[in-house]
Amino acid sequence: MAADAAKLYPRHRDRISGSEDYVVRHFARQNGITPAQVHQLIRRYGSDRAKLVAAAKELRTSLRPAKAMLASGRRAGRFSAGVDAGNGLGRQ
Repeated sequence: MAADAAKLYPRHRDRISGSEDYVVRHFARQNGITPAQVHQLIRRYGSDRAKLVAAAKELRTSLRPAKAMLASGRRAGRFSAGVDAGNGLGRQ
């Protein structure tokens, strides 16, 4: 009788591995934060997935008002700064 691989090598889906880049990138994309922010959260809260998801959600909501005020009704970027896309010079 063959051994059950799931029992021999259990997957810890309730943990986030900070040393695996693809895991960090996936978690960051899922939760709308950057990989650097994921590393900071892992250092602060540990590797428990439920705690990290809650912390990421709190981080996103704390950053959202600042982004809304930055845009101030217009798209932020080259065009709102008065730069012409064709030659990079300011509008006249």
